Amino acid sequence: MVDTRVLQTGERTAALLQSQTGPPHRILLVEDDDDILHLNAEVLARSGYHVDTAEDGAVAWDTLQRARYDLVVTDNNMPKVSGVELIERIHAAGIALPVIMATGMLPDEFTRRPWPRPAAILIKPYSFHELLGTVQKVLQMAVLMAMLTICLPAAINAQSPLQPPTGLRIVASSSTPQANATAFLAAGNGAVNVQVAASAPPLPAQSPDSPDQPTAMTISTVGKCECSEDGVTFTNLAKGQILEHGVVLRTGEGARADLFFRRTGTTVRLQPGSELRIENMTLTIKDGLSLVNTLLDLRKGRIFTVVRSAVVGSTLEIRNAAGRSVVEGSGIGRYIITADGTHVAAKGSVIPLKVIGENGVTVLAAGQQFDKKDGKPFAASPTFWVKDMIELDELQAVSEEPVAKAPSLIP
Repeated sequence: MVDTRVLQTGERTAALLQSQTGPPHRILLVEDDDDILHLNAEVLARSGYHVDTAEDGAVAWDTLQRARYDLVVTDNNMPKVSGVELIERIHAAGIALPVIMATGMLPDEFTRRPWPRPAAILIKPYSFHELLGTVQKVLQMAVLMAMLTICLPAAINAQSPLQPPTGLRIVASSSTPQANATAFLAAGNGAVNVQVAASAPPLPAQSPDSPDQPTAMTISTVGKCECSEDGVTFTNLAKGQILEHGVVLRTGEGARADLFFRRTGTTVRLQPGSELRIENMTLTIKDGLSLVNTLLDLRKGRIFTVVRSAVVGSTLEIRNAAGRSVVEGSGIGRYIITADGTHVAAKGSVIPLKVIGENGVTVLAAGQQFDKKDGKPFAASPTFWVKDMIELDELQAVSEEPVAKAPSLIP
């Protein structure tokens, strides 16, 4: 069921339904209710999208074999092939395609297992305003990931400014494994149209020198921050520097450094007086999915990390005095980890933090703390960690900043 009240909201609806600038995104709309299908298709088309429709999941799957799309919006409870089953087929085939699911309640499959999951969920009844807003946000995220994967590393390696001159249009080759996307960035006094066009299958096995291999990038530094490839000779750590596995990073007194791991959506902040080695970043293909496993060796000090994982099989592992701390799952997680074995999973963390050490396996839920000497989780004291939580919120804002700066794709 769709709430049609937005059709009488005047200026707000008119603004949402303005045409897009540039090539329209291609959306496949899947719904077995003819009225909802036609209404949603009309709203999306009037908003400037190219819309194709399918009356059930089986038809949608056949359509996806013949044409490429930027987004699928699907109902769940349908004959022949359900929305969950359609998502499973898309991921099993290695198709890089975000899916929005419309449903009256969360499917049982999501409670029994964490994957596969849609990019977003629309709970029925929803309004046209909610539909358009959700479509906008999911496409913006696709734009962000495409830009981080392609545009930023290319600009940094070329030692050119991250923001190209006004009016410049950048078109990436179609061999890049990202969904078609268009973004608009502020540059000087005008707008830059950055179009990423891609339609490739999932990544095959890559050589270590492949540009599609996992890397990290320095997004900010404060104070004296250094890096070393051999752990002996250190040089200044610069903003925008690309970091590969094996590099050792350290921060001086009153200094800090923020890193972004581009294929996992993870942001890490080294606190003052910390030393960290990026032990390994590996990419593997399993069941058609590109999985990234990152191992960090925290030798000194402590780190804050904000994880935004979209693939449940990818892992972030941090080694310290307590053993290994593993983050594996889809969603967001916020953690504080020290070299001496203290761990905190901040409130709002959807992904649990699993500590594997001499006491066995300890799973930390949101709002819990673990100390090596105690060997068991307990409620984190909000007064004791208040300054850290404020800084953790700041780090989360830093990780969200590229999204916030991108203007709405629907005026």
